[in-house]
Amino acid sequence: MARTHRKALRETRAKRRQAPAPDPDQQDEDLAAQLRAMGLYAADTRGDGNCLFRALSDQLYGDPQYHAELRRTTCDEIEKNPTLYAGFVDSASSLEAYVRDMRTLGTYGGHLELSAFAHAMLKPIRIVQPGLVYVVACDDDSAAARAARARREHARAKALKDAPTDVEPARSTRRSQRATRLEPLECVGPLHIAYHSWEHYSSLRRLEGPHTGHPCIPEEEEENDRDAERLIHQSVPGHSQRTVRRLLREWGDWEAVVEELLRRDAERDACASSSPSSASSTASSPTSAETWAYSARPRRATRKPVRNRSSASPHIPELRQLTI
Repeated sequence: MARTHRKALRETRAKRRQAPAPDPDQQDEDLAAQLRAMGLYAADTRGDGNCLFRALSDQLYGDPQYHAELRRTTCDEIEKNPTLYAGFVDSASSLEAYVRDMRTLGTYGGHLELSAFAHAMLKPIRIVQPGLVYVVACDDDSAAARAARARREHARAKALKDAPTDVEPARSTRRSQRATRLEPLECVGPLHIAYHSWEHYSSLRRLEGPHTGHPCIPEEEEENDRDAERLIHQSVPGHSQRTVRRLLREWGDWEAVVEELLRRDAERDACASSSPSSASSTASSPTSAETWAYSARPRRATRKPVRNRSSASPHIPELRQLTI
């Protein structure tokens, strides 16, 4: 039995060695198709060793020019938390030496820098690569961490709302920033970048724009909720937005909400047709026999999840959470 197992392992390793290497051009085509299915595209991002920080700068500020500042912020975060990040550095070099090299412009960043940046800025980062979409977490998701993240996002939203239109970050120059002494405005919501098979990062933007300034990519949950509300109103018109949203929270799936609203409408129509117009309101009240009989039936024990636009596409797998 052991000999057979060793033989199977040898055959598996041999097949892996003989397997053709992935075609970079094909992987780029797959990634482009995957992004199109999500309504996104990879913006041109200079591949000079600063591509990760350029992509993050374009996402956060709407302009890649602040990549050096974000590199410095990321390295400071790693230095401040040596116990958190030391284990991810090659044992042949110290964390101090690693950070010293990373501070040099043109040094390629990776997952370690993504995690440090996410924690420093309290920004989750969604990364799309061929056949995979995952999220780099920005905190431990405790109640205190969520509250801190919400406060910072609220401050960002207020700054964007209060800013005059001529202070928008799109393509403003460093000289104008120094002259007016204005800090670039940060976006609201998670950041979205692509990782290409040839070790390159790109900022992601919506196909419909904007193509400069803050990318304004909506969070998937909010977009799914809007889509679900629209489908419900189209399927069963005449119900208030408040009712639709309350039922969505309760049932978790737009099709289940449509079924519930159709049931309520049919019940209301049946009560109205079976009762004379002069009858008292008790005849059509929720305590009628018909309503009691329905409410006595067992309701569904489980809810179907809201369909995620990205995971519904054959190009896009489910999101995975990466925490380091």
